[in-house]
Amino acid sequence: MPAVDPTESLAEGILTGERMRLSQGITLIESTLESDREAAQRLLRRLLPNTGRALRVAVTGAPGVGKSTFIEALGGQLVASGNRVAVLTIDPSSPQTGGSILGDKTRMPQLAKHPNSFIRPSPSGSIAGGLSHATRNAILLCDAAGYNPILVETVGTGQGEYAARQMVDLILLLVLAHAGDELQGIKRGILETADLIAVSKADGPLQEKASLTAKTYRRALALSPNRLGSPKVMITSALEHTGIADIWETIRELERTAKQNGQFDQQRQKQIRLAIFETAKELLLKDFGKSENLDPDLQELQKQVIQGECTVHEAARMLLRSYF
Repeated sequence: MPAVDPTESLAEGILTGERMRLSQGITLIESTLESDREAAQRLLRRLLPNTGRALRVAVTGAPGVGKSTFIEALGGQLVASGNRVAVLTIDPSSPQTGGSILGDKTRMPQLAKHPNSFIRPSPSGSIAGGLSHATRNAILLCDAAGYNPILVETVGTGQGEYAARQMVDLILLLVLAHAGDELQGIKRGILETADLIAVSKADGPLQEKASLTAKTYRRALALSPNRLGSPKVMITSALEHTGIADIWETIRELERTAKQNGQFDQQRQKQIRLAIFETAKELLLKDFGKSENLDPDLQELQKQVIQGECTVHEAARMLLRSYF
């Protein structure tokens, strides 16, 4: 009797929406052990035909803007309406130890307890912005498990927005009401990446300032030369649960428009193409770094550079020729 592939039962559990199996699957695809990588690929191949249905939304913004509080408020409304919501959160890792607090479940206590939600915190590691191939694959597993939408909370380092663009369908940028010079905090590149902008924590004494900040962002976006259409700027308070439903309806309208004009599918195809290319580069770099056959060439080229016989650039090109 042939041995039973353990990834098959794992896949079946994920497809039936078992949260424990989904957690185990994400742990498997996050593993850096060589023994786990082939099993992770078998799992992904098994689940791939059941993906592609869920809307993927990144929630980004600077630390302290209230991303987790907003996601709990939005997720709470969605699960109350019958949706099954997955939240993938990225926590900053220590550059010394690699450790991470992974505290997003404690920052979303009500949503974490709901049976129709799934919250998975992951360490950012050394990846700029915290998003990696493991994040992309975790999105696929949540999709296969029937969660829709899938919300991805970035670290908010400024790199996360660009990495998220390669994995999600829409990006929601949360910003704070600015004190003093409102334009000082506006980063053109980040604004051009966002599909929707929301001024967060618009409650109490900050409500009027939030309205002024929203107007400032609208003016700045109208002057941007690189936008075909400016993203909508809205105001929200997760504390008072205001603006949450309007933001979600705007997200769904953006999704419907993108599907009608073909941009939705075009973007996902572009993401797959880039993912293949970036993965190939990583595999090539890893193989190149592990190649012991290059050591004699590297030592000889090092001598030539020291003796002034060639430049580092020339030596690098010669090393690549030796490799290929």
